[in-house]
Amino acid sequence: MAGVVCRGLCVRAVLALIFLAQPAVTLAQSGGWGEPIKSPNKPAAPAEPEPEPASEPEPAEPAEPSPAEPNPDWADAPPTESEQRSPTNPDWVEETEAPPVGTMKDRASEVYGIRYANRNLTMPRGMMRGTFDTVVGRRTEEARGMGQPFGPTGTISTMNFGVAISLAKDFELGFSRYRMGSFPGVSIFPNFGFGGEGLITFSMSPDAKFGDIPLYARFEALSSEHVKLAFDAVFRIPSRTEFGFLGGIPLRFVIQERFSFDTGFEFTIDTNPQGPSVWSLNIPVTFIANATDQLFIKVNSGMNLFDLSQTIRTLTSGLVNGPFYFIPLGLAVGYTVEARSTMMDVFASFRFPAFYGFTTRESLLNVETWQVTIGLNIYSPVLFKGSAL
Repeated sequence: MAGVVCRGLCVRAVLALIFLAQPAVTLAQSGGWGEPIKSPNKPAAPAEPEPEPASEPEPAEPAEPSPAEPNPDWADAPPTESEQRSPTNPDWVEETEAPPVGTMKDRASEVYGIRYANRNLTMPRGMMRGTFDTVVGRRTEEARGMGQPFGPTGTISTMNFGVAISLAKDFELGFSRYRMGSFPGVSIFPNFGFGGEGLITFSMSPDAKFGDIPLYARFEALSSEHVKLAFDAVFRIPSRTEFGFLGGIPLRFVIQERFSFDTGFEFTIDTNPQGPSVWSLNIPVTFIANATDQLFIKVNSGMNLFDLSQTIRTLTSGLVNGPFYFIPLGLAVGYTVEARSTMMDVFASFRFPAFYGFTTRESLLNVETWQVTIGLNIYSPVLFKGSAL
């Protein structure tokens, strides 16, 4: 009996083990323990794909700089406008035109001034001036009682070339009848203002002859904004007439940079082949106005106290029953031209050299003696610089 019971219990235990093992086999065949058992009547839902693990983004390769653009890693930050215009910034330069190529001398218009009325009585140190003028006019017969001390009569024409240089500060030396503030001169004897003086000079009518050579030295003692004063010493080296000397004090007053008034004193001594030397005093008076920076107008007059020999001494020159006084009158128009580093004044004038003459006994208005002068002055740039003296 007990054996039958044990046999029955063993059979039941085996059946229970088989029953318990069946679900495990089914789960193993389905591919995993976590998947539910598929129902034979319901299709299985598709399995959701497992998310891929997030990968770190690859670092972007730095873009190579364009050859036309500066490398931002090496370029400096652009300066601000205030930094650009700072006077301490040496790299900031505002240019309206291309810089000159090569070495250029100081321009004549910059160092001497483009306005004629505002210039000094001497050129800046290291500058040269070439002068040319031609005079054409007519001189009437001698006035009654004057003799013939003033050269030929009739139609007169001359050509005059000169040169000047400024060797030191405020010091000018030249062979020319042109001097700033003293041209045209009021001097009457011996050429009556018709030229005939220069480094190279000659008359074309009435006779073809060479003229005299004037050697002058000028020192400008005062040069302020409104007043300029100088001293002249002029020696006439004779090749046609006689030896002469002029000592002058030219004076210029500048008014508002566009107007000036030239005056001064010129004392002359001329050798007289007929007797004692002729002593005279000239007082030039010239008004200059710059209508523009380049166009200028001159009105000149003055007085010439001719032949003061008897007044200063007790002897007379024998030329005239002196003293005799002349008042000239003239008008000139000029224009200043710039040509690279040089400068040139072109001018033309009309003048009555003895517009009004008188003595203690009589007077004379003379409009039949006249002169037309056409000339030019060429200024070089500063050719050399030395120490100021």
